[in-house]
Amino acid sequence: MLMDSDMKLILNLLTRRSMPLLLMIAMATLMPFTAIAKRERPVLDNNVSLPHSILRLPNVHPGREELYNYAMNLLSEALDATASEYGTYELLVKERELSQSRQLRGLEHGFLDVTWTMTSKERERQYLPVRVPIMAGLLGKRALLVKENDDRLKNVADKQALKAFRVVQGYDWPDTKIFRASDIEVLETTYHASFRIVTEGFADIFPRSVIEVGEELSNAHLTAGLKVDEHIIISYPSPIFFFVKSDNATLATRLSKGLLILFETGRFQVLLNDYKGYKESMALVNSRKVIEIENPLLSEESKKALDRFLPELYSRQ
Repeated sequence: MLMDSDMKLILNLLTRRSMPLLLMIAMATLMPFTAIAKRERPVLDNNVSLPHSILRLPNVHPGREELYNYAMNLLSEALDATASEYGTYELLVKERELSQSRQLRGLEHGFLDVTWTMTSKERERQYLPVRVPIMAGLLGKRALLVKENDDRLKNVADKQALKAFRVVQGYDWPDTKIFRASDIEVLETTYHASFRIVTEGFADIFPRSVIEVGEELSNAHLTAGLKVDEHIIISYPSPIFFFVKSDNATLATRLSKGLLILFETGRFQVLLNDYKGYKESMALVNSRKVIEIENPLLSEESKKALDRFLPELYSRQ
């Protein structure tokens, strides 16, 4: 039988070991949200109200506002398209930005309900993906940020030649593992520090999605001293999916149904074409040599999603 002193010792040990996690969860839970969208509850003919959902979302990283707004519009319209079956909703956005890994952890710890990010086998094991590529696969088309006076990439003809260059990527990004799988040296750091790492010569290239780089370049402070290389695009299959908590099959099914409705009615393609970054992305890809590398992190199910949706998306442009 445990004595009171033994119980106190055990509780102290448990508290010390779990305190960092508990503190993180508590802080995240208490972080303020801003309401950005709300719809009135529809009422069925039998006067039974459908549920009203409050969905908590991550905030935008500075320099990605247009891309964020496109994703938010797509999410809102997918929810609108399914309101008659699932009820209405309210979207709440955290006031502070979070890294990719913290956004995903937020799903499991209960302080986020939806996020969108690049997929991987590991992420799909831990969280529930909605396998509709919301950015038309363009996340894996990488324009290359280099120093303003650096034209060395004009001599690069293939993947082998890329191995002479050092790449910088985020420490919690799947892209880091993708480049390393092709034997390309990668320096890991934070998103904001990555720009400065290239400017100061610690890395040669900061690969940026073609759907992100134009907006980032408009931020003169963020990209000071950098330019987009005029010669090369690095390409690998890499869809962005909406993700929800692993046990939230109802929300995942709702989002999947909504996105399919938008896709089948052509509304998905309209939103994509209206997004300024889409046209800029296609121009970047079509004006440069494309070097393909493998993505060993992509699941078979996600490959099938790309094969299913991308040909149809591009055929309707």
